[in-house]
Amino acid sequence: MESHDLAWAAGFFDGEGWANRQRRGVNSRINQAGLDGVPEVLTKFHRIVGVGRIHGPVIVEGRQPLYYWDATSRPDLLQVVERIGPWLCPVKRAEFERTLGGPLPAQVWPGSMSEELAWAGGFFDGEGSTCLDKHRTHAGYQVPVLYVPQSAETGIAPELVRLQKALGIGTISGLRKSKPPWKPYRRWRVFSVEKVFLALHMLWPFIGNVKRAQARHAMQVVLAQPDLVRGNPAFGVAGARYCLRGHDKWNARIRPFKGRGKNEEDPLNHFRQCMTCVREDARAKRTKKRRP
Repeated sequence: MESHDLAWAAGFFDGEGWANRQRRGVNSRINQAGLDGVPEVLTKFHRIVGVGRIHGPVIVEGRQPLYYWDATSRPDLLQVVERIGPWLCPVKRAEFERTLGGPLPAQVWPGSMSEELAWAGGFFDGEGSTCLDKHRTHAGYQVPVLYVPQSAETGIAPELVRLQKALGIGTISGLRKSKPPWKPYRRWRVFSVEKVFLALHMLWPFIGNVKRAQARHAMQVVLAQPDLVRGNPAFGVAGARYCLRGHDKWNARIRPFKGRGKNEEDPLNHFRQCMTCVREDARAKRTKKRRP
């Protein structure tokens, strides 16, 4: 079994799984809804861990059919933790340790970049989504958002921190209240077209067909929209090229600009200031001083 498969399975369990003691033994379970039969992610997880069974569908009115993988014997759970335990985050590791009454194999993450991305893909398959939000300032426009919520007893869920580090982008929100009986949660989000594309590019080899189809649909909607004109049209077609008084900042300089200090980091930073306005304001101040 490749380490990427094991990391993916651990990420999927970190998102959707649980383990606990039962009156007659032990139990571990992962729930997953699906309209088209057994979800492929359950089949993939079952293949990787090599034990347990997939059940379903469980039909409840008003909800999607529910399928679930479970393992109900101590030898099966020992095999699960032998395979994915080294990749699990602290919360699910602690669950297995309480359930089995002993320590898990040593933690191996963070591993290579690709292995951490495989874990992130599994976690996103379990908890993540690609959705469309309304544009804040342009009616009728939509923007893509990658979204992963997670609750924690205290602080920030380690799964969200690990996801953010694995991809190197995204923000984690403050604590958000949920409707009872759900716990308060935080959410990791990516919400600009360029960054959503980058995150999906890194996750794509490791996520399943359902999440791929969801992401593909959202990005097709976004890319089908006309490009938004940047800046205030009242200041000219190029937006930031023109100042509030209508001066062309690109052609306002008498001598070439030579950046110093922080201005060297952004070659276009000097366009934030209109030199025509600066000269007019300085001229007005000199004229005012000369008046008796």
